[in-house]
Amino acid sequence: MEKERKINWLGLFVKIIIIFIFIIIIIWLISKITAKTRLSDGFKNNIANMETVATNYFKGVDLPLVKGKNLEITLGEMIDKGLIVSNDEKKENTCDTQKSFSKITRKKSNYILETTLKCGNEKSTITKKFSFKDCKNCNGSSKNNEDNSKNIDKKTEDVQTNNNNEVNNSNSSSQNDSVTNGVTYYEYVKETTTYTKWMKGNVTGNNVENKYEYYPISNDTYYSLGIMREKDFKIGNTINYTLKLNNVPNENYYFSSIEDSTYYTNSEESSYLSNKHVLSDENRYNIPKSISDYSLTSSNFTYKLYPYYRKGNFYIDVEATIINTDGIKKYSDGNKKIYFIPLKINVKFSSDSITSNIPNGDYEKISYYRYVETKRDIIWSPDNYVEGYTKTGNTEIR
Repeated sequence: MEKERKINWLGLFVKIIIIFIFIIIIIWLISKITAKTRLSDGFKNNIANMETVATNYFKGVDLPLVKGKNLEITLGEMIDKGLIVSNDEKKENTCDTQKSFSKITRKKSNYILETTLKCGNEKSTITKKFSFKDCKNCNGSSKNNEDNSKNIDKKTEDVQTNNNNEVNNSNSSSQNDSVTNGVTYYEYVKETTTYTKWMKGNVTGNNVENKYEYYPISNDTYYSLGIMREKDFKIGNTINYTLKLNNVPNENYYFSSIEDSTYYTNSEESSYLSNKHVLSDENRYNIPKSISDYSLTSSNFTYKLYPYYRKGNFYIDVEATIINTDGIKKYSDGNKKIYFIPLKINVKFSSDSITSNIPNGDYEKISYYRYVETKRDIIWSPDNYVEGYTKTGNTEIR
């Protein structure tokens, strides 16, 4: 029994030593972790300076008036605006100019200013309240408005710098003369061009844009001879007949139009007789060597022409109306008594192939136009970049 109650002092001593060593290791680890999370004095100075600069900046600009809306300025923008001076010397602990920023958010009874600074492995965010009295564009008494105006023109408090609070291109430092009176605004312009739809016509001008299309054409002259029987030769009577155009200049053309037409003269009848141009009912009659004696003149009839294309051939329908029967001899072909209707017709044949390139040979041009309008939008902004706009170089201090 006495042996069982005897204490093992050696084992107890070993256990105490192990526990003591374990406690020392825990304390050492905690101190290491604490040291890593502790911010350097230089970093603390930098974030405090950045908050001061942001506070004075937001006093001079229009703040959001809707609850929950916010306005932000990055460290890079502070440097560009001359609110914080950038140091060109390279440091190991450089600050991120985009991920470091100050943001002010509208709340119910005030604004909250959050300032975040990230330099190397150090990062922290601090917040402070921003009173409506310091808001430039918030509704308030005339006294508050006067105070706001003074705040806009007031210089930012001198910010002391040292080796630890320098910021290089990303590592910014505030100096005594780093803040100027007011905020610099930049002029931006955006030009927008609009067009109307394309319209046919030949219109030109400073605000007009033109384009053209072309199609091949070919022209030819046809001497035609219509036949009118004696029984139809009465004032007010109308006869119809069809002319078929042979020897067209281009069989690939599908459209025809009448450029002009006349009653051909005695001197031109040889053109018909020599070339045997278009004749209605030609095979049914013997044509004399001189047709002018038996031909109607402009004082005897009027006419209308209707050109068309059908199944690979070109035709012209003629509609002639008798207005006078005086002074015309009838021609006797055996028992047939007839009169002649002489017409000279200038025909234009057109291709259906329309192109933007000028074709070889003769062609016609189709003119189009549309109106061009340029709108110029000008804005002023404290930002160094506005998407969609171009900076003009003009500035204002507000």
